[in-house]
Amino acid sequence: MNFIFDLIFPIECLGCGKQGKWLCDKCFKKLEVNSKQHCLNCKIENDFGELCPECKKLFYLDGALAAGNYENKLIAQLIKQYKYYFSKKIADILSDFLLFFLRNLNSQIILLPTKKANAPEFLFKQNNYYIMPVPLHKRRLRWRGFNQAEELAKILSKKLNIPMLLNQLSRKRHSKPQAKMNSQKRKTNISGCFQHTGAPLDGKNIILIDDVVTSGSTLNECAKVLKEKGAKEVWGICVAWGG
Repeated sequence: MNFIFDLIFPIECLGCGKQGKWLCDKCFKKLEVNSKQHCLNCKIENDFGELCPECKKLFYLDGALAAGNYENKLIAQLIKQYKYYFSKKIADILSDFLLFFLRNLNSQIILLPTKKANAPEFLFKQNNYYIMPVPLHKRRLRWRGFNQAEELAKILSKKLNIPMLLNQLSRKRHSKPQAKMNSQKRKTNISGCFQHTGAPLDGKNIILIDDVVTSGSTLNECAKVLKEKGAKEVWGICVAWGG
């Protein structure tokens, strides 16, 4: 079936149109990596996406990192093709982009050790960290056929050698897509959507994986549930800001 589909709709680079890959090596190098992050609440720039001390009081999440920006046309095309046209192979490209981004952050810490104080520990020490994908509701999972965050999480878990906790966090309520909502509506829309059905987390640190982060409402709602189950720190890692 995939062979026939590829004959009718051949895979072409989303950057230059060259056949064979969704993104050729030359165009991969054109993906713009964020040099700065920001606090989810006040948007003040920082190095590692940490929440400011005052803003942290409003969040369960400890911070969020995004490799690129959805405003970048090529990054947006990759994410749309991945999510809405069911091109599962793009997970490999996006995970490579995330790994390149995380290695850049690690290099910053090595070159400037003073930055280490504000950096999430998983960038240089993975003990007691676990990867967990943001879940899809069963209805949307049936429609898409796969959870895009889970596919990214599986690859990152293997390549970063950080264990993954799968099928513990789930959506108990279907919600409307967040993309066109303002910040307040996002919080209301996603409130109470998640549940954790695994064993108590007992001080474990969790890295949530998703494709896009805007207001952080989805990540924060996941973090709330995870911390109620005993998680110590909860960070988000996403492909892009915005969207």
